[in-house]
Amino acid sequence: MSSTNSRVLVTGVNGYIGAQVANAFLEAGYSVIGTSRKAAKAQKLKDFFRKFGEDKFEVAEVADLEDEGAFDDLVKRVDVIAHVASPTFQQSDDPLRDIIGKAVNGTLSVLRSATAHGKNVKHIVVTSSVAAVINSPNPPEYSHTEKDWNETAFPTVQRSIENGHSVPHMVSYAASKAEAERALWKYYAEAKPHYKLTTILPSFVLGPILPPPGSGSELSDTTALLAIDFYTGKNQDPTFSFGSNNFVSVLDVAKAHVKAAEGGDKTDGQRYILSARGFSFQEVVDVFRKAYPDRKNIIAEGQPGVYSPSSKTIDGSKAARDLDIVYAGLESTLLETIDSVKNAV
Repeated sequence: MSSTNSRVLVTGVNGYIGAQVANAFLEAGYSVIGTSRKAAKAQKLKDFFRKFGEDKFEVAEVADLEDEGAFDDLVKRVDVIAHVASPTFQQSDDPLRDIIGKAVNGTLSVLRSATAHGKNVKHIVVTSSVAAVINSPNPPEYSHTEKDWNETAFPTVQRSIENGHSVPHMVSYAASKAEAERALWKYYAEAKPHYKLTTILPSFVLGPILPPPGSGSELSDTTALLAIDFYTGKNQDPTFSFGSNNFVSVLDVAKAHVKAAEGGDKTDGQRYILSARGFSFQEVVDVFRKAYPDRKNIIAEGQPGVYSPSSKTIDGSKAARDLDIVYAGLESTLLETIDSVKNAV
């Protein structure tokens, strides 16, 4: 598929990953329509993307992904869809409705609209997560691949609610990713739509924020913020752990969306884990203290060079092979992260 005169719909375009996905498609020559719950929230991004041309990027307001027909008109105008929008890490008294339900229904809303109204849509790429493959009982040495499914998160949510217990937000998030993926592949098998379908499953995402924030108030709640907190000194505990402690650059995640959309039959029906390698936050502070020696009294020291093993092993080789991804290293990814927020922190 040629990028010339091709248009992409990117949902959740003003999110951390969504903005970089839009940027990658624009750099590849596509035009982009990005959705945002409120168009005004994407104005700074619209201004940033003006460098690609006045007519290359536009914003469409979609207040609720679950609204029936929310995407009907938009899918008529595009050749590719990158569905990135999804509930993330918010707490909820009803995670079945507010997190899992929204993820499942929002994803199916996009697919159904494309099936019914998007006759020119050739490929849909959906952003999932390694949270959809990781099973807690598996030992650290077990290597998770695209064949795996998270079988524990959703039952845990159900049991917790039945017993009147609160549900940790990471468990709800993992369940939302696993259940949304299950639902989309079930729909794809049964509806047999005219377009091709691929899912992208990033591990812990680090890397630059777009557009670069000009103040602290513009910093969104992203996984990158967990690394930034060590640079600013907000977090002084390098033993801190989050999820699987495998990372990938957001730039590689964005590139993977473009490559998947252009992959045709090769990427149709495929899941792709995006993961460079395991890491620890002790490595993060070691990189920061070396790169920014003037901040050694701010950045935690911990135990330099003493790196805990990652809690999970995740295999990102399939994406490297099929999507031509050469994973960025941890140091360059961390420095790009800080460079993007240097005017805000």
